Amino acid sequence: MRYPINTSDSTAIDTLSVNPITGTVRVRFQSYYGVPYRFKASRRAILSLLWDSNRSLGQWVNRHCLQRHETVCL
Repeated sequence: MRYPINTSDSTAIDTLSVNPITGTVRVRFQSYYGVPYRFKASRRAILSLLWDSNRSLGQWVNRHCLQRHETVCL
């Protein structure tokens, strides 16, 4: 089950949805012409994002998605 995250305050992220069961994150950045990316992230990090929405989404994606080497362009 995919959970959409509110990205209205983010200047870097256009859309963000997470699946805490499979540990996958789908991100569409605002500066990459609408190309969606799929990342693997830890389930713990995804759950903490769902519970604490008062954080920078760009920093969260940088820390938990971009620093891992399991990126897939959809």
